[in-house]
Amino acid sequence: MVHRDTWNEKQSMTRVVYRDLKEAILFRKIAPGTQLVEQSIGKDLNVSRTPIRNAMKRLNEEGLVQMIPNRGAFVVQPTVEEIRQAFHMRRQLEKMTAELICTTIHEQQIEKLEAWIAYEKETYQTRDILQYLEVNKQFHMTLVNETGHPFLIDFTERMLDQINVYLMLYDVFYDENLDEKKRFKEHEWIVEALRNRDLSRLLELIDKHMEESLAYMSIDSSDASIDFSLEDALKSL
Repeated sequence: MVHRDTWNEKQSMTRVVYRDLKEAILFRKIAPGTQLVEQSIGKDLNVSRTPIRNAMKRLNEEGLVQMIPNRGAFVVQPTVEEIRQAFHMRRQLEKMTAELICTTIHEQQIEKLEAWIAYEKETYQTRDILQYLEVNKQFHMTLVNETGHPFLIDFTERMLDQINVYLMLYDVFYDENLDEKKRFKEHEWIVEALRNRDLSRLLELIDKHMEESLAYMSIDSSDASIDFSLEDALKSL
């Protein structure tokens, strides 16, 4: 029987390893494709293998780490084509949503969308990419939930979660002047088109929004600028 104090300690160490690895990945201190070696992590963080493996499993479930049998764990490294295909699929799902809700969406839901945009602006001030991604997801889920279509809702949420992984890895959120970019403007234009029941304008904005979202990502640039080794990344936390 495992003593409760021992179990709590292992859980606590798992959270520490999970937090440190995720932070290193999100802050681009570890490049996509980097192998996460248990021995190195254990040495740098002074933890046993069990918390490391538990943390890896959680990161794998979130899509940030890929577990390859007989090889080990690696930071995910999607191809440019995979990312483009994901955005293409998302574009089609959002256009289906637009066609279903453009003429039926209620003012209450439009006001909810405006509230999410206000929250989005706050994330620019705090530079919190995780909060930004969650707010962005909720904006789009508010739209698709209005359809009442369970399959469309499910597929859209899955696609948003997958794209959020890509955004964590490649979005230039931390590098750009967000006040100049004003990403939220695209959401404001979408809300305006909904208020005007203008489907053609709404479909046009969805195309633009997907193109801009891809443009915000540095998927065509080399990761050579990330000079940290795994050991250096963990020591810098």
